[in-house]
Amino acid sequence: MSVTIKDVEHIASLAKLSFSEEEKRKLTSELNEILAYMEQLNRVDTTNVEPLSRVVPMNNVFRQDELKPTLSREEV
Repeated sequence: MSVTIKDVEHIASLAKLSFSEEEKRKLTSELNEILAYMEQLNRVDTTNVEPLSRVVPMNNVFRQDELKPTLSREEV
């Protein structure tokens, strides 16, 4: 699948944006590069990979509340 200038124009009209011809060509190229990368990722074998909800494990999320000195009303 590839993106054409017509596709960029359609997306721009939906978003109520306007681009110059140069910007349309650049966006078309950039979107095609993104789609090519996504196709490359789709070819990766992930059959034995467990799905993740987070990339980095969440450890020590909670801490104990500690009382600390605060400023008095007069100091504030």
